Amino acid sequence: MWQPQTFGMALLAAAAFGVVGIFLMMLGFKAFDIITPRIDIQKELAEHHNLAVSIVIAAVILGISILLHAVLAA
Repeated sequence: MWQPQTFGMALLAAAAFGVVGIFLMMLGFKAFDIITPRIDIQKELAEHHNLAVSIVIAAVILGISILLHAVLAA
């Protein structure tokens, strides 16, 4: 297992994993958006203030983040 030798290496590794994690989160959310074409998320949230859609989106983001944690931490 890789261990950073200096504080700078640790910061660089944290930044790299952060960027990879954010990219994969966006990719996962986009996949959810493609899978559910009948739900216009922007319209439901901005115009209709649909709380159910916001709860589903929050659950999707949390689920993706849990999966990414398991993948990136391994």
